[in-house]
Amino acid sequence: MHAEHVDPRTRRTVLALRHALLELAGSTPVAEIDISTLCRTAGVHRTTFYKHFATVSDLGRCLVTGLLARIDDPAITAEGGFAGWLTAVLEQAAGNRHVYRHILTERGDPAVQRLLCERLTAAAHAALLAAAARGEHLAMAPDALAGALGYGCYGLVEAALADDTLDIRETVDAMVDLLPEPLRPVLVA
Repeated sequence: MHAEHVDPRTRRTVLALRHALLELAGSTPVAEIDISTLCRTAGVHRTTFYKHFATVSDLGRCLVTGLLARIDDPAITAEGGFAGWLTAVLEQAAGNRHVYRHILTERGDPAVQRLLCERLTAAAHAALLAAAARGEHLAMAPDALAGALGYGCYGLVEAALADDTLDIRETVDAMVDLLPEPLRPVLVA
């Protein structure tokens, strides 16, 4: 459903819950925020919360949809390869660090962090399978290599959230340079 077709009451409710989660996350780890406290802070009844979300993690996932969309966007990979894709992901994270810091750092929500790692790994896996289909030799099982790349990319997301001065393009170039030589052309191409 497109945002412009959402009932205004629903939009206000979800917005109030999002703001309440961010407010509470400033002083309490997201994993420790319970639905009652969240609803009280948002001024929303629990039954209303459950009409929209099953858990606080579901609400947290709602806060990172832009980052998840960036990870899953095949057009970015097609245009700029792995380096272009990773740059776009990190720029999305940095551009929204005021929100993502509450969800994706050590005080954040482990379920959302895991989801992000899984999506990063899936994107790396897709890139590796595409490279293998082009005849590139990976020299390692794609599943294992995708896991290493996906979780490594998540580490860079956390770095982008923690450091306001991080030069993203320089960081991505350094990451690509650290990749073993046979892997570099596979992912950059």
